[in-house]
Amino acid sequence: MKFFLFAALLCLVGFSPTHAQEWGGAFKNYPLPTDNALPSRVIAAADGSVWVLEANAGKIAVFQPDKETFAEYDIPTSNSFPTDFAFDPSGRLWFTEQDANQLGVFDPVAKTFKEYDIPTIDSFPRRLIVDGKGIVWFTEFYGNAIGRFDPKTEKFIEYAVPTKNSRPTGILLDKDGQVWFVETEGDKFGVLDPNGGAIKEFPFVEAFLSPKDIIMDASGVIWFGARTRSKLGMFNPADGKFEGYDLPVRGVIEGMAVDKRGNILFSLGHVGRLGVFDTGSKSFLEVKVTLGSSEPDGLDVDGHGDIWFTDITRNSLVKVNGEEISKLWL
Repeated sequence: MKFFLFAALLCLVGFSPTHAQEWGGAFKNYPLPTDNALPSRVIAAADGSVWVLEANAGKIAVFQPDKETFAEYDIPTSNSFPTDFAFDPSGRLWFTEQDANQLGVFDPVAKTFKEYDIPTIDSFPRRLIVDGKGIVWFTEFYGNAIGRFDPKTEKFIEYAVPTKNSRPTGILLDKDGQVWFVETEGDKFGVLDPNGGAIKEFPFVEAFLSPKDIIMDASGVIWFGARTRSKLGMFNPADGKFEGYDLPVRGVIEGMAVDKRGNILFSLGHVGRLGVFDTGSKSFLEVKVTLGSSEPDGLDVDGHGDIWFTDITRNSLVKVNGEEISKLWL
C-alpha cells in the first residue's frame, strides 16, 4: 500500500511570552499549568476554545488560543481519574469518572460541578456521548453495560451487553440516534436502539484486535484502531463489510477524528506520531510530531481545520497547522 512519510526535523525555534513552543512552524506546544496532569481527551469547541481532560490531576482545563492562556477546574471527587467528556446541547460538559464510578457535569458559565453515582458498583465508566435531547450515554467497561442517564429526571438505566465480559469502550451516535459501541474483548460492534434498549451485535472478521475508540465519518462508516494488529479498521453498517489497512509503522492508535475533507486523523501512541488516512486514495500520511520523546493521545479538529492533540509525555496541548500538514500530500 502506498503511503507518504514525513519525518519532520522539528527544531525548537522560540518561545512566546506565554511559553508556547513552536516547532518548524507547523506545530505549537502549550505546556499545561499542572505538572504530571496526564492530559488525555481534547475537544476543540465551536467557540474556538480547546478543552483538555487531565486524568491524573483530576481537572478539566480550557485553553483560549487567542490569549494563549489556560484555566483549570478541579473535579470535586479527588483521584476520580476522568476518562472522557462531551458537551450537551446546552453547553454543559459531561464527563466519566472511572475510579470514582461517577458521571459528572461542569457548567462553564457558572463554574460549578455536579456528580452522580452510577448504580452498578465498580462499573469502570470509560467513554460517553450526549444525544440531541441531552441524554448521556456511556460505556461500563467492567459493568458490561451501556448506561443511559437523563439529566432532567436524574435517573439511570443500564442495558446489559449480550456478550459476557465484552469490555465495551468507544461509543458514538449515528444520524438516526442509534448508539454504537465497540467491545474491546468481545471482538464485536454493538448497536443499541434508544427506543427500548434492544442491542444487536456484529462480530469482527478477525479476533483479538483490542479496539478502544471509534469514530463515524459523514457516510456513516465506523473507523477504529486495531491496536494489536497495527491497523486502521473500518466497518460499514450499511452492508456489514469490514476492512483493515496496515499502518506504515507499528504503533497503537489512540485518539481519532475526521477532518473537513473526510480524512481519518489519528495519534500513534508510543511512537510520537500523527497519522492521516485518505479514504479516497486509501493512502497514509505519517508525521513525527517532535524530536525526542512524545506520546500523542487525544485528538480533535477545530473549525479552521487545525489539529489539536494532547501529549502525555510532554504534559502539553499541541496545535498543528492544518494547512501546513495538507501541503505534505504529494
